[in-house]
Amino acid sequence: MTKFVSLLLTVSVLITATDYGYNGSTTGAVTLVGGIIKASHIDKEKKYPRKDCPVCKGKGWYISGDGIKKVDCGYCEPEATSLDEECKTEVSKK
Repeated sequence: MTKFVSLLLTVSVLITATDYGYNGSTTGAVTLVGGIIKASHIDKEKKYPRKDCPVCKGKGWYISGDGIKKVDCGYCEPEATSLDEECKTEVSKK
């Protein structure tokens, strides 16, 4: 993917460098290519296991800053329950 995007960028620069090439701006194409390259190199953040989460302390929710609402915790992943495992085994049997 990165090689294709690099080739596309190189071709667009070569076309604009010639006398009979495109007379418009290539800023949009360069910005798009840069965004694609950067997005492919970003690592996904790892979440805490539910029991070790420092935010919700294993509950899966916490009270919002104003103290009015319970907010689902986005800092941890729920542990797999027996129901989830049953569903996975059932799907794998099919």
